Amino acid sequence: MASKLFYNDIIPLNRDKHRTLHIDSSKGDASFAEHTHYVPLAASEFYQASKDYPILFAGEGDSAGAIALLGLRENENLFVSDDKRWIKGTYVPAFVRRYPFILARNETQSDFTICFDQSYAGFSDDSGDALFDEEGKESSYLGGVIDFLNRYTRELEMTAGFVSWLQEHDLLATRTLRVSDRFGRNFFLNDFRVVDEEKLAKLEDNQLGELHKKGWLGLIYAHLISLGCITRLPEHLEPPEETVEDITIQ
Repeated sequence: MASKLFYNDIIPLNRDKHRTLHIDSSKGDASFAEHTHYVPLAASEFYQASKDYPILFAGEGDSAGAIALLGLRENENLFVSDDKRWIKGTYVPAFVRRYPFILARNETQSDFTICFDQSYAGFSDDSGDALFDEEGKESSYLGGVIDFLNRYTRELEMTAGFVSWLQEHDLLATRTLRVSDRFGRNFFLNDFRVVDEEKLAKLEDNQLGELHKKGWLGLIYAHLISLGCITRLPEHLEPPEETVEDITIQ
C-alpha cells in the first residue's frame, strides 16, 4: 500500500540545518488530505475507527494492510469539510495525525530517519513550537512527535502480522461493494478485501484460540461491524451538477 499519499516534499530533519524551525499547527488545516479517499490504518485504531469508517483490506502479500475508506470516488475525502477541517466528532486516523512528520528507513533498512514534508504551511523560523532548543537538542514538542512516530510504527508492524495471519489462513475474500446515494448514483468499490465470515466460522478451536490470545478476534469483529459505515458514506455527498454514470474506484 502507498505509505506517503499526501506527502509532497519529504526531506530528513537535520538538527543543524533546521535548528530554528518551528511548527504552528494553527496555520495548517486538513487540506493536505482532501484528495485522499483512503488511509492506512493500524489495528490499534480499529475500535475507534469502526464507528466512522469502513475498515477494508487492500494489497497482496507483504504489501497488504488495513485501510480506512474515506470516500466513494478517487481523490475525494468526504471527511474534510468545506472549511478544510476534519469533520468534527469523527475519529482522525493516526496516519493523518502524524502529518507533516514521517519515519523513513535509511539506506541500509536497519534504522529510521525522522523526515518531514517541508511544503506544510505551518512551518516557519519564528512562530509556533520549536523543534530544537538553542543548543540544538530536541525540544519537548519534537520528543513527543518522535514518541508518537515510534509507537505508530510498532503498531503498523503488529498490524502487518495480523493481516499476514488472515492471508495465511485464507480468511480474506475479494468483494465488489456497491453503494447507492439518494441521487440515484451507484458507486462500486473494487479490489478491496473483507474477512470471509463463512471461513471464519469454520476455523479450528486452536486457531480461534490463537486469534483470541493475540487479541485479534476482536479486531475482526470491529472490521465486520465497520462495514455498516459504507452505507453512511453517501450522506456526505453533494448533489450532482449533472447526470453522471456509475462510479468505480479501486
